Amino acid sequence: QAEDGIRDQPRSRGLGDVYKRQILNTSFIFQPIMHKLIPIFFLSILISVHSQDTNKKGLSDDYKDYFMIGTIYHGAVLGNDNHNLNQKKEFEITNREFNAITAENCMKPMYLIDENGAYDFEESDAFVAYAQSNGLTIIGHTLVWKNSAPDWFFKGDDGKVVSRDVLIQRLEAYIETVVTRYKGKIAYWDVVNEAVDIYRTKDGQKYAKLKPTPWHDIIGDDYIKIAYEAAHRADPDCKLLYNDFNMYQKEKIDFIIAMVKNLRAQGVPIHGIGSQGHMFMQHPLLEEVEYWLKACSKANIPLHITEMDISVLPNAWKHKGASVEDRFDLAAEFNPYSKGVPERVLKQQARRYKALFKLFLKYSANVERVTFWGVWDGNSWRNYLPMPVSYTHLRAHETEADLVCRILLEKKKGGGGGGGGGGG
Repeated sequence: QAEDGIRDQPRSRGLGDVYKRQILNTSFIFQPIMHKLIPIFFLSILISVHSQDTNKKGLSDDYKDYFMIGTIYHGAVLGNDNHNLNQKKEFEITNREFNAITAENCMKPMYLIDENGAYDFEESDAFVAYAQSNGLTIIGHTLVWKNSAPDWFFKGDDGKVVSRDVLIQRLEAYIETVVTRYKGKIAYWDVVNEAVDIYRTKDGQKYAKLKPTPWHDIIGDDYIKIAYEAAHRADPDCKLLYNDFNMYQKEKIDFIIAMVKNLRAQGVPIHGIGSQGHMFMQHPLLEEVEYWLKACSKANIPLHITEMDISVLPNAWKHKGASVEDRFDLAAEFNPYSKGVPERVLKQQARRYKALFKLFLKYSANVERVTFWGVWDGNSWRNYLPMPVSYTHLRAHETEADLVCRILLEKKKGGGGGGGGGGG
């Protein structure tokens, strides 16, 4: 779940011509039309204002002809172990604005199974029940990821590393148990998460390959094949995705596409690719983003933007684990908006979203979903990774930031269609 070192945290409308959209520090937040700047405390309510049809649902309704618009289920306990005090409001926002939902943490192995092998489905059952009762398309996240598997998965009673056969048995049993429980309820599973990384040769040339993980080191390359086949046996109708970060890197997306095509040629059921989309104001470049959009479209592999957010803060991953409260030398550089984000910065962020969504629309024939990794900034994982920051994420200013939805109106006026060469 990442860009440039960002990793998925372990615990971690009808087209009216008047919209007022507020976009906060890291993710989408929307505000109704007002006539002056006001402070917004606690949870900002996502409200769409339409000049013509006030019965439309929200953002997902705007994009219903192009792709699903999703968000995440933060859960009762957040990735930083804090209790979620705003879940009721999050549900109100989600029900109005989105038509797809991903489990942020509650379906990761470390949340579902303890050190004794006992399963706890209380939170994941609540997630699925909520999504079903509100007609949301459900994405399970994630079955196989090196950062979320309990250590005992890979060890025997003697504390030593288990054999390949034992680990395959454990992998298949876990996938069968979890996927079967939600058979017919979950539309998509992120089966394998973040298995590929970029490396350099001695002369500095970049290349991609499967990264070392306990799954890979013990089972070998075919752990991925085994995982998808197990998930498909457990729920043959569920669509299975491969999910990863930094797909703007040419070497990485090229490797992933080749891997997916090779597995498909062997009869392995992989429906599509999930590209996470944790971005910054200037990075990655738009041409880099378009490269992987075009590459997936050309390969005829459906694409999901699975974990999108755009941080206005500088990229601080080289200081992972540091605290700006303790490292005052880092505060000025990496926590510049402790007293609030200036309106000009929010407008820059809105323009960044607009530029990206124009690309998503251009390739909408191959893009099935865009999911924002967070209902609101206050519960965003970016508040505690790569380092804790104390900026005023509960307060923002109204801004004329309806750009993301206005591009749909521009698209229709221009007559551009969705899909690989369409305009946006």
